[in-house]
Amino acid sequence: MGFLHLEKVHSSNLRSVNLSEFHPDRTSILISGGHHLSVFGIHKYPFEFRRGDVFLSIEPGDRYSYYHRVVPGDDCRKMIGNREGRIVINPVEPVSLPHNVTGMIEFHFTPIVLEPGSTVKIYTVFPVDVGVFLEAADGYDLLDVFTLTKQKYSLYGTPEKGFITRHIEAEVSDTIPGTDRIKEGVMEIAMHNCGQGWVEVSRAVFEQSTMHLFYGSRVSMKAEMDVYSRMMAETRVLERPLEEGMKQSIRLISSRRSLIHEKPSFLMEYGVGDS
Repeated sequence: MGFLHLEKVHSSNLRSVNLSEFHPDRTSILISGGHHLSVFGIHKYPFEFRRGDVFLSIEPGDRYSYYHRVVPGDDCRKMIGNREGRIVINPVEPVSLPHNVTGMIEFHFTPIVLEPGSTVKIYTVFPVDVGVFLEAADGYDLLDVFTLTKQKYSLYGTPEKGFITRHIEAEVSDTIPGTDRIKEGVMEIAMHNCGQGWVEVSRAVFEQSTMHLFYGSRVSMKAEMDVYSRMMAETRVLERPLEEGMKQSIRLISSRRSLIHEKPSFLMEYGVGDS
């Protein structure tokens, strides 16, 4: 299970971002007229969002509108074929950048030893990708996706039959950690040891078609992992929020009218530990 050196990101010059001036629960957007709303949600245009190194705007012209988004190392401009409309901004599955390398994320963390028949619930942090969607008559279409984090990739399994995954070197906790929600989300993982012996778990892999994100004061996913042995486990992300009152994100896999079959779970067949 070695690392692949796929450090290319959405822009070859992407650098780290200083987000110290972001409040983790109050990232806001400046609408025409000076009203402040959460950056995530439904917004009419024109609008402008500016905070630190991040800038987004839609400006109507004489006939059409113009979208502009800047993050460190990446500048995106598009023309939209209308003057009035709405966009939706929300966190999306963190697997799109750069250029759909993989549809999987892999957490690697301090080993957790599970007693037979037991359940252990942990919390960890995952990188957030942000999707910008245009409202359409029959749903939503993706306009843009960006991230404020740098991607790292690894191989889960063998070179012949394994999977490239977006690698997350994670810290785990038994309490919900604080996050900057435009950059990070919280995943709750309930690990069930379904076997007859003690088992050590230090990695968990999730597939895009099982992912459901929610947002409110934080971004979250809620997951389960059934561990059958040190070599095999089954993972799934539940379509349930971490906390009451959260809104469900529009999924990339839905907005793209993907023909990918949505699986109820992912079977890890190359181990749940480091050996």
